[in-house]
Amino acid sequence: MTSNMTTHHDVLRFKTSGSWLELARIAVDLVTDAEQHAGVAMHPRLGGGTRLMLALDHRISDDIDLFIRDPQWIGYLSPRLNDRFESVVTGYEESASALKLRCPAGEIDFIVSMSLLGLPDEFAAEVSFALEPIEEVLAKKLFYRGWALTPRDLFDWRAVTRHSPTGPMGKRMAGLLSGDRLAAIREALLAMKTSNAAAVAWEAIRAPDKPALGESIDWALTETESYARAASA
Repeated sequence: MTSNMTTHHDVLRFKTSGSWLELARIAVDLVTDAEQHAGVAMHPRLGGGTRLMLALDHRISDDIDLFIRDPQWIGYLSPRLNDRFESVVTGYEESASALKLRCPAGEIDFIVSMSLLGLPDEFAAEVSFALEPIEEVLAKKLFYRGWALTPRDLFDWRAVTRHSPTGPMGKRMAGLLSGDRLAAIREALLAMKTSNAAAVAWEAIRAPDKPALGESIDWALTETESYARAASA
């Protein structure tokens, strides 16, 4: 399936039968096993692009991003210390605050991160994990990696903004993003304008009704200006 042929029906079909569901089932088993050995509940929250897909139907997203609060869970989940899931995990990357598990169906990321906005968890019938609010997903993208913003991050940013009330969300983002962080986001956007790799990555996004990359970059630059004005008001 190529990016310019992705339809709304394709996205909806992927939500109900895509490979992310197999990853979610594996993640449930991993979390259950870790909780049984630790004797306490983990309470992971689904974030990232797949969480946004569930709410917005904006693009196809393959992987699972689970956010946890305690870095000690990495040890319970890591294949380095746990061989009970070697049949479904083909590789991994581990740090003190993150664990990436590679599976035939895609990747599962466990990321240690506290809530930035303090909004209540949400829930959906499609998945057993608690869900991060979509504004929290965007906040993490801009706060933690705005300096290295990717075309997919930009696409998600615009989708969240279209979905959410502009005023409250703009105030939350303005309160979260300092002048230095906004400047780094703007630099990343300007670099994206002339990047062939960014253009290729934009075309690879599997989404219906996808605007042009240049138009989206200009939109985001204007959005950062509105955040800056809101922060100084």
